[in-house]
Amino acid sequence: MSITVLSNDDPPDHSVTVQTVDLVAIHGLYEGQLDTWTDPQTKLLWLRDLFPHNELKVRVIAYGYDTASLLEPGGSADGILPQATSFIAELCAFRELSNTSERPIVFVCHGFGGILLKRALVFSSASQGDHVKHRRSIYTSTHAILFLGTPHNGMSKDAILGLSKHRLRGPSQFSLSLLKSSEVLANITDLFSPLMKHFMISYFWAQRDTTVRSFKGRIVDENSAAPAWHNVDRCGLPANHSDMVKFGSSQDRGYPVVFATLRRYIKSAPEVISSRWRQDQEPFVVETLSGSHAQHQSIPPATGLMEMGITTVTTDPEDINEIYAVLRSSSNYFTGRKLYAADMKEAFSAPLKQSMSHRQKIFVVFGLGGSGKTQFCLKYIEDNKSRYWGVFWIDASSEENAESGFASLALQAGKGASFAAGIHWLSSQSKPWILVIDNADDRDMDIRKYFPSGNNGHILVTTRNREVAELEATIGSFCFRGMDPEEATALLLRSAHMFSAETSNDQSKELARGIAAELGYLALALTHAGATIRRHIYTLDKYLHYYLGWRRDMMSQSAISDADDANIITTWEIPFRKIEARPSVDCRDAVDIMHIFAFMHFESIPESIFQAFWTSANGAETSLSGHPDILQNLSMLNEEAHARMRKAFRVLCDYSIIDYDPEQKSCSLHPVVHTWARRRLADNERARWLTCTTSMIAQCISSNLEASGREFRRQLISHIDAVVRSLPQIFKTFPETAQQADELERFASVYAENGLWKQARSLLRKVIEWRAKKLGKRHMETLRAQKTLADIHWNLFEVESCVGIQLDLLWSHWLFRSSVSDWVIWPPWYPDHVSYCINLSDLTQSLWLAGKLDLSKRVGERAVKGLTKHLGPDDPITLNAMFNLGRTYHHLREYKKSYAYLVSVVKKRKHFFGLDHPDTLMARTELGTSYHAFGRISLAEKMIGNVLEARKRTLGEEHAYTLWSVIEYSKVLCDLGRCEQAVTMLEDIVPIVRRTLGEDHVGMSFTQSNLARAYAISKRWTDAANLLKMLTEGDKLVNHPDRVNIMCGYIHVRVKMGQLKETEDDCKQLLEAIRKQKVISLRDPLTFGIAETLVNIYQQTGREAEIVVLKSQLPGLEARLEERSTRENSIFSELYAAKSELEGKLGPGSRISS
Repeated sequence: MSITVLSNDDPPDHSVTVQTVDLVAIHGLYEGQLDTWTDPQTKLLWLRDLFPHNELKVRVIAYGYDTASLLEPGGSADGILPQATSFIAELCAFRELSNTSERPIVFVCHGFGGILLKRALVFSSASQGDHVKHRRSIYTSTHAILFLGTPHNGMSKDAILGLSKHRLRGPSQFSLSLLKSSEVLANITDLFSPLMKHFMISYFWAQRDTTVRSFKGRIVDENSAAPAWHNVDRCGLPANHSDMVKFGSSQDRGYPVVFATLRRYIKSAPEVISSRWRQDQEPFVVETLSGSHAQHQSIPPATGLMEMGITTVTTDPEDINEIYAVLRSSSNYFTGRKLYAADMKEAFSAPLKQSMSHRQKIFVVFGLGGSGKTQFCLKYIEDNKSRYWGVFWIDASSEENAESGFASLALQAGKGASFAAGIHWLSSQSKPWILVIDNADDRDMDIRKYFPSGNNGHILVTTRNREVAELEATIGSFCFRGMDPEEATALLLRSAHMFSAETSNDQSKELARGIAAELGYLALALTHAGATIRRHIYTLDKYLHYYLGWRRDMMSQSAISDADDANIITTWEIPFRKIEARPSVDCRDAVDIMHIFAFMHFESIPESIFQAFWTSANGAETSLSGHPDILQNLSMLNEEAHARMRKAFRVLCDYSIIDYDPEQKSCSLHPVVHTWARRRLADNERARWLTCTTSMIAQCISSNLEASGREFRRQLISHIDAVVRSLPQIFKTFPETAQQADELERFASVYAENGLWKQARSLLRKVIEWRAKKLGKRHMETLRAQKTLADIHWNLFEVESCVGIQLDLLWSHWLFRSSVSDWVIWPPWYPDHVSYCINLSDLTQSLWLAGKLDLSKRVGERAVKGLTKHLGPDDPITLNAMFNLGRTYHHLREYKKSYAYLVSVVKKRKHFFGLDHPDTLMARTELGTSYHAFGRISLAEKMIGNVLEARKRTLGEEHAYTLWSVIEYSKVLCDLGRCEQAVTMLEDIVPIVRRTLGEDHVGMSFTQSNLARAYAISKRWTDAANLLKMLTEGDKLVNHPDRVNIMCGYIHVRVKMGQLKETEDDCKQLLEAIRKQKVISLRDPLTFGIAETLVNIYQQTGREAEIVVLKSQLPGLEARLEERSTRENSIFSELYAAKSELEGKLGPGSRISS
């Protein structure tokens, strides 16, 4: 790098009172420091030999830098900043050594030299510290700039290839960074644009083509060399790119205008720069950078560290944000509505009226689709997140999406993936939070159920529905239609990379105003229009003409009902048609991907869905004939597939059709655009692409539902919802084909895995109906779906429906056996083939849940015997049957048998699946209860406690199985004498069970009955009695052993309260039910406990004859009474007391298992 003085170093007329000017010339990339300015014919270097520097009191300086390092392939693309910092350092040193640091500067730049200068001036302007303020002198002294052929908006690919000296290796990475739409150039322009108002600027462009090697054309076209900015001169020069800065004489065309411009700037420079130096520098620089740069999201004022590429992190002591659960960010082009944001911030800060003090602060933004509601809210929470401990975002475009969003919040909080858990968790937070409920447009939706209770949070709602604002807003609302005309104009120009309305010229501003008015000042339409202009589909002056024609065509289509949608859709359709018309693979893939996205949910479309599809489809038998090429081409390597996918994403992003979040690796699009992407398709195309999308999502779902893919499958739920809602709109009946039935079955499996049992049940019923009709009721695929449906009924505690399906399946497997050997068995009506025994195993657990313990035992023993015979004792299917049977043995108080099975199952499941696999945790829980039954309470506490912590960690605190573990753990605590702790745990989960399972769910009965036992052991007899009385009045457990258990507990508590006689009728009714309905065995300890209570009543009332009758009706009672005559406690007291109270006097079976 070098500085060469081309004039007399000290002009003759120079004095201390007459200030001179430095004219600094910076060459481009493809010619040298002096060659750039030298005419090849006359060898005249016009800055030295032609320009009157003495007359104008100017020192002419030619600056040179090493271009070879930039142009040579292998160099980096970030070479501009180092070159810029070196330039500032050298020029500062040169001027300082000649005592001319405050001398005005006029720059003349050719080609890339202008880019280098822009970056250098940004660097200089940011130098504010005491140790680096000398660097700011260049920025302060700069008065004017002549840009000659500078590629502000980049160069064409053909030009860069044509100018490259390396035809085989091609241009360097740095050269490629100068392509049009370059992020490097865009960033430099963003940084430089706030400084422009302090300089006089002239743009010159070459009007003739350049011919070099195989290239002929404009190196830098007019739009790039002379952008339409405010307060700049623009002029074309009648020469090619190289010759436009070479003059052989003062008569050469082009020289007069260049000379006149320089002379004008030189004459005005001393006065302007002298005044600038007299100003206080610190306030000036701070105002420039913090004010102007802020709107361009540029570098903050501080130090030169930011310019050197070093990121500095400052900590705001008032920043309390810990959680920012928002998957999107605001648009880079967002502008305006600052007064709205300030008003909303004030509304959230003001205290609520007394009448509203019990409610959250709710603000509603309503208005047209595409009016910028979502972007406004995104920008608001980004700017204000430091005021909130938590920031949360819920998509309320459908009830399914809203509930799924809250379930995700609950899961992240470790509470279990349910809507109720998410709402409750947010309601219970005492720290300040804000919740955005976006796209709440459905008039039939009850939006209030998505408002967390209490008054600790702020809620911001976006909707098209004015009624939401009228009925729900507690602190205010905004109606968004169009933007303010000036803000709309600014947004359009920024989106078009013409920047703000303040820096565009009057002509551009007027054109933009006309376009904005025709677009209804709608933010989304303006953004799309700007993208169209930015991508040079139409220029600013031509856009409106073509847009109006397109809109006319759009309005003629029945799918568009109003002009606002037409405005948005037209601005989207223009670039999309352009993409469709292009033959490149990238564009073809982009169009196909857009058609797929049209039938998915518009938010959070994970790019991993493509990888999952390619992985699953490779080697699968599924036909891909109807799929687009990007999905069919399975021969690509993963890297190639990802590169191709992201190129297609980039095309759509470049035209502002979709947004891509690189951190989340997901795509999203505006709801209005999403709707139009579906509507624009013809009916047959709509059916084709819905079929393709459904198939693609289904293909991503493994039939094995591996645990490692659970989180990915959770991400698919909103997209499954979307296609399931679309299917009945396209197909009159569905499923219509075997493939559709298979796909719905996979969707049902995801719903079931995530606890969405009702949605799963609905889909499976459709699948079973179609298969029974088309394939037959006994077809294996029909039976498979029925088995899954029975499991869903089991999880919904719809025991009767579950058992009914399983009995039907059992009959089917009895009739249809896969081989002759399955019939060659004696007796043939007791088959033991695998499918039959698997069904027996399923029936075992259903009969256990129904309280049919004896039948469950018989069925389970047959299942275990048959599966052990055919599959062996170590097969996971056999282990499942063993577990079901072991659990039944436990509840029949056959503890030794139960213990033997459970120990074996736990050991083998730990080996096969791992310690924390759901199946292993289930077996460990039952083994813990077995330890408890044997009196090994410390071991039971450890095992059940470990399972409880594992379930909290893997399933969440509010998952049904976690709550089950809490109940089991509370039993152990009671027997350890820690009743108060048990009571607290159970009281804490009662509202959770009520919220997650419901008041009428059998799980609530289990929870409350165990809480009543804890009350009783704590001698809180009244609390226990009230709770048990409430449970006995319900009919949730009619004809179930647990109802007998609850009734016995109620009898026991009242006896302890001295109400022995009041229990007589209950005792008689219970014994009658046991004798007739055989709910429990006549020899069960509970039966003898009831009889013992009746005997005590009869003895106290002198009714000896009735005691004789009772003994005759209940075999074994007399022997049991004689055995107990020496004991102090009643049977019930021993069954319901804590182990610690009985001092280890009792053996296995002397306690109740609820």
